[in-house]
Amino acid sequence: MTQPKIAVIGAGIIGRTIARRWTEAGFPVTFGARSPEDADLTDYAESIGAARDTINAAITSADVVLLAINGAAMEQAAPAMAAAMGHKIVIDATNNTGGTTISSIAVINKHAPAARVYRAFNSLGWENFADANYDGVNGDMLYAGPAGPGQETVEQLISATGLRPIRVGDAAKVGIVDDFVKLWFALAFEQGLGRGVGFKILTRDLKE
Repeated sequence: MTQPKIAVIGAGIIGRTIARRWTEAGFPVTFGARSPEDADLTDYAESIGAARDTINAAITSADVVLLAINGAAMEQAAPAMAAAMGHKIVIDATNNTGGTTISSIAVINKHAPAARVYRAFNSLGWENFADANYDGVNGDMLYAGPAGPGQETVEQLISATGLRPIRVGDAAKVGIVDDFVKLWFALAFEQGLGRGVGFKILTRDLKE
């Protein structure tokens, strides 16, 4: 499988951590930012071997777009990015925790209806992306989105962080992925398990 070019939109801890894991795996990554010349972003991008560009320029040159900005900003951001997203694979990692819907799938589909949109990298903390190993067992990443070539690419990128991709279905199953966001917050903070808490889906063959 070829290595897709990736635009990471959002230079916070989530975007930076995932970008680092992808550059470590050999993927070409470009941060798309309103101020790509920002000194802090420049230093970080250079330290992991990533490029920098304006948001739409980064998206235009990419095969895959990771949206890792504040979910509340997507209503304004999506229209500005829509033309550049076109038919690309778009990964929605945003969480609008104060909104009526936590994901940005609907607003992305509204403004970029031809994009192949996936919901992933939103149900765990950045610590899980930085180190997916739990005493010799790697954690799982649940995601939702259309089957087909885009699915293969998304699973390739999830696997590159050390997490095992578990598809729960198409866009109709996004709510299930988002329920894991709520579960993660409940376990990490309300139950005191800490930000390192992760998930593992277990299966076994029950045939006689």
